[in-house]
Amino acid sequence: MAVTYPGRGRFRVAVSTALLVTCSALTLLPGCGGCTSTPDYPPNLTFPTRADRLVLKLPDKPAPATNDPGKREEEIAALDSLGGKTVLVTGLSTEVRGAQDTFLKDTFGTPAAPTIAVTSETVAHLKLTNAHLAEGGKLYRRHCLQCHNMAGDGRGTSGATIPFPRDYRQGQFKFVSSGESGKPRRADLVRTIAEGLKATPMPSFGLLQEGERDLLAGYVTYLAIRGQVEFESLRALAAGETNDPGARLKAVLAEWEKAESAPPIPTEPDDGPVGGPKHQDAVRRGFALFTAKVDNSCISCHGEFGRKPVLRYDVWGTVAKPADFTQLTLKSGSRPEDVFARVRGGIPAVGMPAHPKYSDREVWDLVRFVRSAPYMAQLPPDVLSAVYPK
Repeated sequence: MAVTYPGRGRFRVAVSTALLVTCSALTLLPGCGGCTSTPDYPPNLTFPTRADRLVLKLPDKPAPATNDPGKREEEIAALDSLGGKTVLVTGLSTEVRGAQDTFLKDTFGTPAAPTIAVTSETVAHLKLTNAHLAEGGKLYRRHCLQCHNMAGDGRGTSGATIPFPRDYRQGQFKFVSSGESGKPRRADLVRTIAEGLKATPMPSFGLLQEGERDLLAGYVTYLAIRGQVEFESLRALAAGETNDPGARLKAVLAEWEKAESAPPIPTEPDDGPVGGPKHQDAVRRGFALFTAKVDNSCISCHGEFGRKPVLRYDVWGTVAKPADFTQLTLKSGSRPEDVFARVRGGIPAVGMPAHPKYSDREVWDLVRFVRSAPYMAQLPPDVLSAVYPK
C-alpha cells in the first residue's frame, strides 16, 4: 500500500507505507530520533514545561498559503500580524508556572510513571489506569515519539521535514465519529493508528497487535487530556483569570466520556448498485445539496469540488486545506460511515461546520455524491458535465 503526497499539478510522490513503518522502527536504534533500544523512560525524567505560543484567536480572513514544513513556530507567531492573537506563556511569573507544573506532575505523573490521579469511574471506563498507561507509554516511545514528541506536541525530531504532526495538547482531533465535540471514540483512534492517514506521513501500524494499538490509543488520550488541562489553565492565567485545574480535569474527562457514549452512525440505506437508478438519483440529490447557495454549503469551501479550496486556519494556528473530492484519496477515510461522520458532525478543529439540520437521508445523499465524484463513470450525465466541464 502506498501513501500519496500531493505535489505540483498532477505530480505525485508515492511512498510505501511499509517503508514508513520501517523508519518508525529505526527510532529504536541508538542515534535514531534520540531513542535507545529500551522502551523505558528514565525515572527522573519529567514532561517539559510548555514554552510555545498559545493560539487565542485565529485570523478572520482565509489563509494566504499552505504551511512550510519546519516553520511551525514562525508561522504561528505571524498570526498576530494577520489579525489573530497568540501569547507566549514564558512571560508568566515563575511562581505561577511553578504551581502549574506542580499540579501537572502530581496529577499526571511522569513519562516513566504516567497516571491520572483523580477519583473518577471515567478513568477506568476509558482504560486510563496506571497499568494501561505504563504499557501504552512504552509503545508510544517506540512508535510515535519521533513525530509527536514526548508531551504529544507534534514537535518531534521528524517535524522539521514533514507536514506538521498532530499536536494533541488542545484535546482536539479532526476525524471523529462522535459528533461535534471534537473528541474521538477509542475506536476512532485505534482505526487511525491501524490504517494511518492517507496522503500524509502518518503511516499504518497495522502490523502491531490489536491490543497494542488499543494501548497506544489510550496513551494518546492521556496526553490529550493532560495537554488540554495545561492549555486551558495557561490560557486563563495569561488572561489574568481564576484557574481551577482540578475542575478543568473533571470537565475534560466528562467530554471524553460523552464522546465514547455518543450515538452510532445511522444505518446506511440501500440505494442499489453503484450506477443503478436509485444510486444515481441519490448522487443527483447530493450534488444539489453540495452546490446549494446557502450558508455553510459545501461548495463555499470546497471550490470547484475541492480543486480551488478556501484555505482555513485550524485551532492549532496552522493551515488546513479542504479536501479535493475529484481525487481518489480522502485523508479521513472513504468508507460511507467516514464521510457521513464528517458531514453530520463537521470538523470543529478546522472550522468545518456540522450539519445537524440535514435529515439522515440528505446526509447519505451527500455521501453518495462525494464518494462518486472522483469516478466519472459513476456520475449521471448532468452531474458529470458540472463537475468535469469540457
